[in-house]
Amino acid sequence: MTKIGLLFPGQGSQYVGMAKALTDRYAVARRTFEEAADYLGLDVLRLCLEGDKAALTSTANAQPAILTHSVAAYRVWLETHEAIPAVGGGHSLGEFSALACSGALAFEDAVRLVRHRGELMQAAARADDGGMAAITGLTDERLEQLLQDIRSNGTVLVVAGINSAQQRVVSGHRKALDELARRIDGITARLTPLNVAAAFHSPCMADAAAQLKIRLEAMVYHAPSWPVLSNVTGRLHDGNGDRGSIIERLTLQMIEPVQWVACMETMQALGVERTVELGPGSVLTRLWKSFRPGTDSSYSDDPQLFSQTDKTEAPASKQQGDARLADFLPRCLGIAVSTRNNRSESEAYRLGVLEPYKAVERQAAASRERGELPTEEQLRQGWDMLLSVFETKGTEPEERKLRLTALIHETGTEHLFTVPNPNDGGVA
Repeated sequence: MTKIGLLFPGQGSQYVGMAKALTDRYAVARRTFEEAADYLGLDVLRLCLEGDKAALTSTANAQPAILTHSVAAYRVWLETHEAIPAVGGGHSLGEFSALACSGALAFEDAVRLVRHRGELMQAAARADDGGMAAITGLTDERLEQLLQDIRSNGTVLVVAGINSAQQRVVSGHRKALDELARRIDGITARLTPLNVAAAFHSPCMADAAAQLKIRLEAMVYHAPSWPVLSNVTGRLHDGNGDRGSIIERLTLQMIEPVQWVACMETMQALGVERTVELGPGSVLTRLWKSFRPGTDSSYSDDPQLFSQTDKTEAPASKQQGDARLADFLPRCLGIAVSTRNNRSESEAYRLGVLEPYKAVERQAAASRERGELPTEEQLRQGWDMLLSVFETKGTEPEERKLRLTALIHETGTEHLFTVPNPNDGGVA
């Protein structure tokens, strides 16, 4: 069996419009973004699809957006492929995506964690005007000599990433980066500024790293379902989800360089024959191809990836109808968790949200395990659960109408359910 390595991109891979093809085609991707919206109180999908470039590039926004995109792509990949990865690795922020997809961190915890990480980094950026740039065409010795000369002026400028045999990333104060650009102007080296707003993986992040460690120490960690690589060491995290080791490495990752070449070398040593990049862009795919030319690589922004499946296909029309019905209960669950709670009565919440939600969750799991479509009675149970959730959470009638209309349209259940106008006094 072909050994697959999963790659998860980091900050800088974001772009306005990312995740559109994924969420247009796959309900599980839409549900993932709905979950993120509920956890963060932020419409992450709208940010990805409609947000202006400055808003999406903002570190506090870019990090949860990229992680959510990666988790959504991973869930789609699980639905369309029956392969278990041999290993997963992410670049900087992508390491958190890998830990979330492997189960070492719950998605809810991971997306909140990287939002906090982004806020800390953004605060550090305001304190130190910094940035990052990719460098090619210089030997390590020549690059380090240049960095030392510039640092003698009291500024921060360090190697922040070893991405390939040819490329290094440097990080530091903006004026130091400008000086480096002037010094290599006219020689064969090339400097390319990166689409980030701070000096990540440098001493400029020391205070942010200390504050991140406090949040990391409060997290719950689990044994991953597949091995995950550490950026700091280039080797695998402890397979039992050892919290002390993970906390230490994720803290150091803020100030230490990303050892991406070492990560790729570990993948090679583990026998990886194919890579799949899950998240926006294809930067890591290109780096892998430069490291292992001729190997099979694909990425989730390429729509061909998810059409490549070995599963037996049913006739197209029947398969589409069955898939829409099978998606009804999961869609109900996704809507329930992503609907904001406007009330605070704990007992009402238990009776009106938690208990009906868990009952539908059990029904959805049972149908999935048996490979059966939900019965009409089960569909109505999911519908009634949503009505109860909306009522208990105090959801505005217009929002109820919009969500329910989209639900029955996307699942082909217009013949079963009716959504009245908001001013009719309720939702049928």
